[in-house]
Amino acid sequence: MTLKQFLVLVISVSVISVANLSAQTAADSISVVFPKVLAVKNKKEVLLYYDARRLAYEVPSIGTLDGPVSYKAYVDSAAKDMGITYKNLRLGGIFTYIYPNEYSTYIRPYFVIQYTGQLDANQIIDSSYKWVPIKEAIELIPYPASSMIVEHILEHPRVVWGATFEEYGYTNPVDTSKIKFRIIENFFQLN
Repeated sequence: MTLKQFLVLVISVSVISVANLSAQTAADSISVVFPKVLAVKNKKEVLLYYDARRLAYEVPSIGTLDGPVSYKAYVDSAAKDMGITYKNLRLGGIFTYIYPNEYSTYIRPYFVIQYTGQLDANQIIDSSYKWVPIKEAIELIPYPASSMIVEHILEHPRVVWGATFEEYGYTNPVDTSKIKFRIIENFFQLN
């Protein structure tokens, strides 16, 4: 193959690739995996994270699942970030968040872990984390879907849940009157 033939081939493949990218439609929507890690202490308390930007408590997460990483490695990293050790990793549910007028969906697996101690016995857990009694935590979380998810997972620990929500309109700080929320598919058992 001559250099000229090679360049024609490369340019042709590039044009075809760009044409395919620009033809993206709603059917080609993007799904982002954004796990949450619910740490439970003595079946009485959960560890919540205080988001200083939103001035609100929420179930901890270390962000989206990016790159070649397993769920176990993700949860291990989140526990390390929280400064805790754990046992009994289990899936509490897989939830879908759909945003109107956008070609994106968030897939939110909720993992439940049992707190066993602090990573470093001499170190205090980061002040952005707080142990909260379960009932209080459900009321304290300002995001309707997350609050409902935590309640379902903890009230029925032997069930793996699924549901689909539309939830958007978050502000900094959180103004719950601006959050738009509806249940698209109500809670159902996955196991």
